[in-house]
Amino acid sequence: MGTIDLLQSRLEAGEVIIMDGGMVSEIQRRGVPMHPQTWSAGPILTHPEVIRTIHEDYIRAGAEIIITNSFNTGRARLETGGLEGRIAEMNTLAVKLAREARDNMASDRSVFIAGAMNGLPPNLDATVTPSLEMARSNYQEQAQLLADAGADLILIEMMIRILDTEAAVEAAVATGLPTWVGFSCQNDNGKLFLGVHGKWARETIPQAVESVASKGVSTMFVMHTLSEDTAQGLRELRQRWSGPMGAYAHSGDYIMPEWQWDNVLSPQGYLKYAQEWANTGAQIIGGCCGITPEHIRLLKENLPPKISK
Repeated sequence: MGTIDLLQSRLEAGEVIIMDGGMVSEIQRRGVPMHPQTWSAGPILTHPEVIRTIHEDYIRAGAEIIITNSFNTGRARLETGGLEGRIAEMNTLAVKLAREARDNMASDRSVFIAGAMNGLPPNLDATVTPSLEMARSNYQEQAQLLADAGADLILIEMMIRILDTEAAVEAAVATGLPTWVGFSCQNDNGKLFLGVHGKWARETIPQAVESVASKGVSTMFVMHTLSEDTAQGLRELRQRWSGPMGAYAHSGDYIMPEWQWDNVLSPQGYLKYAQEWANTGAQIIGGCCGITPEHIRLLKENLPPKISK
């Protein structure tokens, strides 16, 4: 049985699988300056050893899935920093660093590498809407680079509008790798809408799920969402999705180009939310910005081995 088949069989058996924590905020926490336009993309070229070590620390803490530092290496983002000519180099290196970390740890358990893409327009401006043709081209380029470099699956993170989600899913599925999708949500008076730093088009998780559920997606997440809103997002996700679910929340806030660590949840506080997510049916649980290897260690030690079906 191939490694990715093993992962799928574990999900089908209802097992809880631990994903890593924040990469971008962890790079910053370790003293690496963020690129003013491309944020976490710059350190791939300037501090690759730090990225490799962070991957290793998450594996050591118990993560069984690590995400490549390619969140900001799509063409649209790199163009803002004049790095579009290095897109192939940067995406390939992002996967290489994750693979090296996995090899270096020689873990007694399987560790899977998720090649990350995201749906954020440049500079968090959701009013910048690319044409569908341009979105497809950009996602196809990055997805194929990640697949060719050796990612085990494609993870489409932080999707905040349906247009991008459809284009990204189409591109990821075409690689032949398993395709996972994560939606980001904002709470507006008790109602959740897709978005970051405010809702954008008043699109909802159920609407987004319906747009891509039949297009080859194998797992869906609530990602890059406040911890306190994630359980509600999972319940809305389950309304339209019967496959495996995941949760990957953040804690703190972002002011370009740095993560703000005020009011970040303690590992114990984050664990309490994660236990609720597992009870809601989330099988793959980790964390994004603000979540550290210590947070992940507590998840590994305390979450149930299986969800209740």
